Amino acid sequence: MTKKELFLANANGEHTERTPIWIMRQAGRYLPGYRAVRERLSFEELCRSPRTVAEVTAEPIALFDLDAAIIFSDILLILEPLGVNLRYEPGPVITPVLENPKQIESYVSYNPAEELRFVGDAIVETKKRLGPDLPLLGFCGAPFTVFSYLCNTRERRDLHRTYRFITNHSDESRRVLELLTDLSIRYLQMQLDAGVDAVQVFDTWAGELTGDEFAEWSFPYLDRIFTELKKQHAVTSLYIRGTCHLLDAINRLDVNIVSLDWKTSLQSATSTLKPKTIQGNLNPYLMLGPQEAIIRTAREILTVMKDYHGYIFNLGHGILPMTPIDNVRALVETVHAFGRTR
Repeated sequence: MTKKELFLANANGEHTERTPIWIMRQAGRYLPGYRAVRERLSFEELCRSPRTVAEVTAEPIALFDLDAAIIFSDILLILEPLGVNLRYEPGPVITPVLENPKQIESYVSYNPAEELRFVGDAIVETKKRLGPDLPLLGFCGAPFTVFSYLCNTRERRDLHRTYRFITNHSDESRRVLELLTDLSIRYLQMQLDAGVDAVQVFDTWAGELTGDEFAEWSFPYLDRIFTELKKQHAVTSLYIRGTCHLLDAINRLDVNIVSLDWKTSLQSATSTLKPKTIQGNLNPYLMLGPQEAIIRTAREILTVMKDYHGYIFNLGHGILPMTPIDNVRALVETVHAFGRTR
C-alpha cells in the first residue's frame, strides 16, 4: 500500500494495518532548510516562488518519512486580491483593518485561479518533486477565521475586535463572510484541479464562539464549502482549535476528516463523530520535552484509536518553531512502529 493509498483509505473511514502521520505546519521554522531559505527570501517571496515552495514542502518528508505533505502557503493570501494590503513583519499585518462597514464597498471578488495562480503552480511543482505515491494536501482558512484576521484579530486577546464588528454590523459581516466563502470554494477547487489529494479548512478562531454563535457565524459558511466540494468527490478535512463544545455541530458537516485540538477527548470525539475520520491530537507543547514522554503519550493515543476505522495521527495544533528535530523523528518512528488490530 502506497502512502497515498494509506492516507486516503483512512480518510474514507477504512481500517489499515498502520496509522498514517503528518504534522500541521510540518514545513516551517523548526527546520534548518526552511531557515536557510528564509535568510535569502522574505515570506511573501517564498510563497510566490513555486520551486522554492516545493523545496520547503518536501524537506520534512525527506527528513522524517511522513505519510503526507501539505503545501507551504498561508491562509491570508486570499485577502490581498480582495483589496487590502498584506505584509508579514514577521506575522501578518493587514491594512486597512476592517473597522468601518463602508470599507466593504471597496472589496472586490476575483478569480483565485488567476490572482493566486502561484499557489496552483507550486502544487504542480511539488507533485513533480514528491512523486505520485505521496499524498499532497491543500488548504484554506475558514471564512470566520479569515474575517477575524481582517478585523485585526491576531491573538485571543484581540477577539473583541471581531465581536465588535459582527455585533454592530451583522448584515455587513454576513456579506463579507459570503464573499470569503465564494472565494474559498473557488480557491480550493483550483488547488484540487492543480493536483492536491485532499484539502483542509482551518477555522482556528471558531472555537472561541459559543455554540449559538458558531451556528450563526461559522457553520453556514463551512457547510457551503464542504457541500460544494463534496460534489467533486473531494476529500475534505476541518480543523478548529477548541472543538469540545462544537462536536455535535461539526458532526452535521459533510466533511471526511475532523482534526482535533489537544484539549478534546478522543473518547468523546469518536463517540460523537463516528464514522467520520479523526485526526490528531498530540499536545504540540509536549514535543518540547523528553522523548520518553512523547513516545509514551503517542502510544497512549494510538492505543485508544487502534480499532477506530479511519484515524490519522497529527498534533493538536501546528508544530512549534523551537521543537527539536530528533523529537519529531522519534514521534514519527513511534507511530510507524505501532501495529493496529482489526
